[in-house]
Amino acid sequence: MKGLILKDLYNLKNNGKSIIFVLVVFSFVSFSQNNIGFLIGYTILLGSMLVINTMSYDNIAKWDKYALTMPVTRRDVVFSKYLVSIISSFMGAAIAIALCFAQEVYKNKLDVMEILVVTGIVLAIDFLFISFILPIVYKFGVEKSRIFILVIFIIPFAIIMVGRSKFAKLKLSPLAIQYMNIILQYLPIILLLITILVMAVSYSISVKVYGNKDM
Repeated sequence: MKGLILKDLYNLKNNGKSIIFVLVVFSFVSFSQNNIGFLIGYTILLGSMLVINTMSYDNIAKWDKYALTMPVTRRDVVFSKYLVSIISSFMGAAIAIALCFAQEVYKNKLDVMEILVVTGIVLAIDFLFISFILPIVYKFGVEKSRIFILVIFIIPFAIIMVGRSKFAKLKLSPLAIQYMNIILQYLPIILLLITILVMAVSYSISVKVYGNKDM
């Protein structure tokens, strides 16, 4: 298991320079727009999407056929991909927090709680994104799954944008606002529980799909 994870991390290391360049560009965009949410969201999503790159490398090198000749099971191979996606997401979150801290300190308006809350929410959304993507990739392969990845990537942002415009027009009663504040207070915990459940179901589906796949 450790070898499977290290293999993917070494593969990702080859993309280091291009990743740094992209992060620098988007750091400037975030700085100019004064939008830490954009920087955090993009950096974490970039981290999680790297696992798709490792699956593409595996497919080109016919890695799966070789891996299954070693003392590892198909379940181990799938589990390693989920772990790599989680590790790369947390690495993206750490980089995003560091960049946001630097940006906010420079502008003399550091809000630690805002940065951490936004990071936590984006991480939960990111893990949900991973949970939908990985079973699709295992079913259809990396190339055929790109359209699904694009759709799954766009839909949440479309819902958020439409929801924000609709929500802004609503006139909520004081009681409704009170309930909304309670929900927002426990939102990180709610998202965490939902994320754990969805990832567990996603992993089970991926194991079943990969188990039935001919190498």
